[in-house]
Amino acid sequence: MHIGEFVSTLATKIEKLDHDFNMYFSAQEKKAPLQALENMKREINLLMQGATDSQNLVEKNLATQLINRFTTYRQKWERCVRDIEEGRAKPGAKFFSGLGSSDLSDLKSAANSIERRDAEAFAMSAMIDNTANKFIELSKKYTNKAYSFEAVSEMLVKKVGDIQQKFGNNFSFDVYYEDGKVKIKPVRK
Repeated sequence: MHIGEFVSTLATKIEKLDHDFNMYFSAQEKKAPLQALENMKREINLLMQGATDSQNLVEKNLATQLINRFTTYRQKWERCVRDIEEGRAKPGAKFFSGLGSSDLSDLKSAANSIERRDAEAFAMSAMIDNTANKFIELSKKYTNKAYSFEAVSEMLVKKVGDIQQKFGNNFSFDVYYEDGKVKIKPVRK
């Protein structure tokens, strides 16, 4: 399985695990899903190893984002379980004391927001990969220069932040040959 597919699968599993913990914290489940948490920790460790070995910067970035999100969730889950076990909190409708996290609509909204961000990240990854491949292809065809996929991808990843400030997420890359050079230009969609 490619890292991108693994990240997508794990993102879905993390959201389900968060839902399961919230069901426990709101007293709709009697037992915390601690075994599922341990399984998820093992899968995240596999992702970290795969990301470390990967040469694709976009995949490393996606993996890092997911690992950071999981770490944040894990810390919240473990703190809340510890509070319940040590008697500082009691599962129930008011467990989150007004934060609204036990409200089903808030859970769905948070999950939808994360799904949108993941979809945008995967679309960006695919656009960068396609642009890098097209640049490499045109460079070989017109200039007989060979570039590595990683070098071109890294250059594009570095420019994406500045481009997003100018265009938001509503842009694509135009790759073309002009004046003896292959050029990449961001264009508004």
